Amino acid sequence: MQDILAINAHLKYVEFLLYIYDNKSDEMTLGEIKKEFTDKFKTNHKLLNQNFGVYRLLPLILMKEEYKNQKKALLGNVEKIKIIRDAIAHHNFSINEQGYIFKNDKKELSFSYEEFTKFLHEIENEFYQTNI
Repeated sequence: MQDILAINAHLKYVEFLLYIYDNKSDEMTLGEIKKEFTDKFKTNHKLLNQNFGVYRLLPLILMKEEYKNQKKALLGNVEKIKIIRDAIAHHNFSINEQGYIFKNDKKELSFSYEEFTKFLHEIENEFYQTNI
C-alpha cells in the first residue's frame, strides 16, 4: 500500500506541475510552487528524488510490446524488460532505499537507483538505434 501511495503522490505532483505550467503566471517562483503544493496536499514528502524514475518505466512497457511484435527472443535486456513489464502489470514491484525490485512468476530483478538509470540509458539507446 505504501508503494501505491508514493506513486500516487508522484502522479499528483506531475499533474500539479502541468496545471501550474499551463495556468499560472510566469513570475511564479519554485518556492511558491512548492508551498502551494505542500499547502494543497498537506505533505512534506520529497517528490523529486530517485523514486521519480518510476515514470521512466512507462516506455519499457511499450518497448516490451514492440519486442513481442518483432518476436525477439527473451534474452538479456529483452528478458529484463519483460520481467519489469510483468511486475508492473501485476503490481509485483517495490521501491525502497536501495532501489527497485521487480518480480514475475519466474524471476526477480533488482536495481540500485544508479544501476536502474544506467539500464534505462542502455535500453533506450539500444532500442532507438535498431527501431528508428
